[in-house]
Amino acid sequence: FLKNAPSKGLFMPLGKEVKVMQCWRCKAFGHRTGDRECPLTVSGNEKIETQRQAREDPMSRFVSKKSKLRQEKYERVEQLKQLIADIRKEEKERKRRKEERKLEK
Repeated sequence: FLKNAPSKGLFMPLGKEVKVMQCWRCKAFGHRTGDRECPLTVSGNEKIETQRQAREDPMSRFVSKKSKLRQEKYERVEQLKQLIADIRKEEKERKRRKEERKLEK
C-alpha cells in the first residue's frame, strides 16, 4: 500500500518534488483532496463529494441538527397559527349564531 510512498517531508525523484500527503479521492501522493492538482477536482461525482464534505466538516452535524430544529420549530409555529385561526373562526361563528338568536326573539 505505502511501498512507493515518500518517507520524508519532501522527496525528489528525478528532480520532481513530491509532498508526503495522499489524496483521498485519486489516491495519488503529492496533493490533498481539494487541491487543483487533483485530476478529480472538477470531474468528481457530485453526490460523493457532498457526502465527503459532510463527513470531513466538523460543523456539518451541528448545522444539520440546527436546521432540523429550525424546521421542527417552523412546523410547530404553523400548527399554532392554524389552531389560532380555527379558534377565531369558531368565535366568529358563535357570535353570528348569538346575533341570529337575538334577532329571532
